[in-house]
Amino acid sequence: MMHNTGKSWINYDLVGPDDAPVVCMSHSLTSDYGMWAEQVPILLKEGFQVLRIDTRGHGGSTATPGEYTIDELSGDIISVLDALGFTSGVHMIGLSMGGMIGQVIAADRPGRFASLMACCTAASWTGDTELMQGRIKAVRESGSLESIVAANMERRYGPGFQKQRPLRWNALRDTFLGTSLDGYFGCMNACLTHNVLPRLGQVDVPTLVLAGSQDPTTPPADNKIIADAIPGARYAEIEGGYHFPNVEFADEFNRIMVDWLREVRG
Repeated sequence: MMHNTGKSWINYDLVGPDDAPVVCMSHSLTSDYGMWAEQVPILLKEGFQVLRIDTRGHGGSTATPGEYTIDELSGDIISVLDALGFTSGVHMIGLSMGGMIGQVIAADRPGRFASLMACCTAASWTGDTELMQGRIKAVRESGSLESIVAANMERRYGPGFQKQRPLRWNALRDTFLGTSLDGYFGCMNACLTHNVLPRLGQVDVPTLVLAGSQDPTTPPADNKIIADAIPGARYAEIEGGYHFPNVEFADEFNRIMVDWLREVRG
């Protein structure tokens, strides 16, 4: 399904009973809503509606030229939620860039969420900026994401994942390569300029911060900063997890997610 925000067309998928509580899911850079495939069946079994949204320039959502901000991308999510009538009571789950979006909405728009689960993410960019700028340069010079896909996949999944699940690995790689260049450049700027840390004290919903113990992109320390800054937030960690534990360690991720949602569902 598609929604026009006035700036771009945003692609989304909504499944589940119309009267059920809503779980909204937001994905990482160079991914799409398909990264949540391992979570959808268990969420439906638990009685939720599941709303997965493609970020601008990713998946089926159209790109706009220029640099984006996390605040701007958050506005796209809000626009979809408003169009669907989900103005409050939403359980938000975001990973990486999606976790940044979730933090911003929770901080700046009180009353929109019933809970927040921020996964493998950061309150501000603390990573290797030189490395990221090098990737941007490589993509601009080559005109393709092919030049950086191998290095990125290595940071997202452990060394055995490709052999264990080759079809899933290939599908995720294809999704990476299918990201529009405008979407990549725009969202990369959004991640590199993100800084919601001064506003996290405003978050007033139950929050769980979940990290992968081996994540090289947003390591546990980055996630602990979020948990420490949000009043009453909890922190959990998936042992051995890289940047996408929801895919590689789906059983453990789902157990943590379901336990959390059962608690905050009310």
